[in-house]
Amino acid sequence: MKDIEEKNRQSANAAEAEKLYVQRLSSNFSNDIWFMAKSSARRQIFSALKASNHLSDIASALEESGTHMATFRSLTAPPISQDQFKLSCKEWPKGTEKSGKPLKMEQARASARAIESKLDRTLARWKSSSRKPTRREIHKLVHATEITLARQQFETIRRNDLAAQQEGAFVELLEELGWQKLPSKVIDERADLPRKTYMHKAKFATRTRPAEVDVACGFGGTVVLATECKVTNDQTNSVKRINDILKKAESWRAHWGSFVQTAALLDGVIHPKDIERLLEAQVRVFWSHKMHELRVFLSD
Repeated sequence: MKDIEEKNRQSANAAEAEKLYVQRLSSNFSNDIWFMAKSSARRQIFSALKASNHLSDIASALEESGTHMATFRSLTAPPISQDQFKLSCKEWPKGTEKSGKPLKMEQARASARAIESKLDRTLARWKSSSRKPTRREIHKLVHATEITLARQQFETIRRNDLAAQQEGAFVELLEELGWQKLPSKVIDERADLPRKTYMHKAKFATRTRPAEVDVACGFGGTVVLATECKVTNDQTNSVKRINDILKKAESWRAHWGSFVQTAALLDGVIHPKDIERLLEAQVRVFWSHKMHELRVFLSD
């Protein structure tokens, strides 16, 4: 009976969190991020066009910086995701798009050939005539592409900003309650986290490799609370985020037993089924819009 009551309570919390998240979407906060993302996208496109000599030498642009691939992927017909592009071009080192690390010559050439074969020629008509583009053609390409890039950046910036706010609120709560912050490190012994101390972005040892936790809280020699902070944009995204929590919880339990208890501080859009999965895995669930419940738990 208590399990059913808890599931119903958490489902209500999820509905409230989603409502608050939707309200934030129409706020000045989201509008500011959107215009920032559009401006960033335009700069990114112009940078890729310059580095590739208006798409005549895509390989050289990628040898300069892997970040240009985001623009090139958005110019394909249809625009292609990272995972889809990786399937068609196994030589492409996916991580270079985020890191900006230059591609090696053969990687760049293979990636450029793959882009060329999928390029939307209606956006780059000058390519068929082997000439330089007109200003009007450049304007058309930028206008058609910036929304695709900006939307990706918007979701990332907003989620990261909300995630930073969420973790910041948690750390602020701990400070208010008199918890002491310790330098982050790999926690491999029970004595590493004394009572009423915490680490931000620490790592817990597991049977394989250490797994990072957003906030680790010491409750004495008998238990440590490993708290994962998650903000999700939609119910599809929530599956990935919850899977990440469950994977860590399982690895910590396998290594530490009951000493490490896992908690989730959630915000955004979370599917009720995902919350049930957390509860069934004995993960404690808290919400950013109900920080007072976390306060009571920490003070108990």
